Amino acid sequence: MASHKLSLRSAIFININIMLGSGIFINSIILAKKAGSLGAFTYPLVGIFMLPLILAMSKMVEVHPSGGFYTYGTKEISPFAGFLSSWSYVVGKLASAVIITQFAVLLLQSVIAPLAGISSIAINGALSFCFLLLNLLDTKSNSIIQTLFFWFKLIPISCAIATGLFLFSPSYLTFQPTNLDGLLIAVPLVFFALGGFEAACSISSHIENPSVNAPRSIFFSYGFVVLTTMTFQFLIYAGLGSALAQLPDYRYLFPTLVATIFPNSGSFGTLLVAFLHITIAFSALGGSYGIMFSNNWNVYTLARHNHLVGSQAIVQFNRYNIPYLCVLIEGVIYYLFLGISHGNQLPLQQIGAFGPTISYAISTLATWYAMRRKTIAMHPIIPVLAMGSCIMLLGASLYSLVVDGMNSLLLFGILLSIGIAMYLSNPKVPSEAA
Repeated sequence: MASHKLSLRSAIFININIMLGSGIFINSIILAKKAGSLGAFTYPLVGIFMLPLILAMSKMVEVHPSGGFYTYGTKEISPFAGFLSSWSYVVGKLASAVIITQFAVLLLQSVIAPLAGISSIAINGALSFCFLLLNLLDTKSNSIIQTLFFWFKLIPISCAIATGLFLFSPSYLTFQPTNLDGLLIAVPLVFFALGGFEAACSISSHIENPSVNAPRSIFFSYGFVVLTTMTFQFLIYAGLGSALAQLPDYRYLFPTLVATIFPNSGSFGTLLVAFLHITIAFSALGGSYGIMFSNNWNVYTLARHNHLVGSQAIVQFNRYNIPYLCVLIEGVIYYLFLGISHGNQLPLQQIGAFGPTISYAISTLATWYAMRRKTIAMHPIIPVLAMGSCIMLLGASLYSLVVDGMNSLLLFGILLSIGIAMYLSNPKVPSEAA
């Protein structure tokens, strides 16, 4: 059965759905507290800092359009490097899916009273089960679902931007010396929020004209998200000023915006806030769904190269041309993280950064090897700077996990070790098949 190919637009929507999830809302209050009116500029600052990594990843997907993390590491370094890159991404990214779904659940419980009496972990599990079932549908149906999530995503962001424009006051845009120190503290938070640009690498073989469209989808989605997050943060601060920094957390952002623009609105204001919170929750769920959709093909790639136990069964397709056992494997890893962490934000956030950054580092090293072999043309400073970004993020994530998330780190280590054991125990197919 021929597989439906994703258009450039669909690939961009998938990337944006993953990147523009909960981070833009979670960071809104934290950035105001840490950096005041300068908080918005952490997004372009980190965006520029991450640009060498974006360039390196885009070059890899251009040279190996039908591959992914596995192919980059295998073709340029070794089969084990390719396996480690892909497996660490699979495991780490599913931790991100757990926290994004948990964010959405907590928001829905705050506005839908019957949900408040149900365990958030149970609701998280039920939603993720629905996503796993949807991922068993054909690629065309999944691309339509991604598009719907994208438009849900724009509703609360557009409303916040419009409200910020309406309330705009230049007097709020003042600079305080302490803001500069806070700006540096806020950088890691934004670094985590901009992750997800690499989703096109995982699904490049399913994109039309992948050598051209996959790199374009990375650049377009990354540029869109950096510009959108900066504009969002700048305008809500310009509309609320220091009052934004006084809010306890992100759940108070839209009630404050609505109360400011519609004072004494009564039940209308309550309904409007509830509607916006529901659309934010759906925005976040789109990110979780996008992760599961793209990650499914990383599992398939590893099975196709006989690196998993039962690989011959795992690569079998259902009638929609989807490797259904890969979806099942995703579900097992997801529920392990959900059960161990109980939805705790910080360790899941750090695992969600730590695992994919291993993939970034290996892919950056692959870029360096390809450049040395003259397979690609690139200034040598680009992979060097990209590797520096990876080392910084790996160190920050590992430190935070040791301090606050040893259980999640232990689970990540166990899953990584199980993967390595499967790799070592299974006979290998020739690497040129990658």
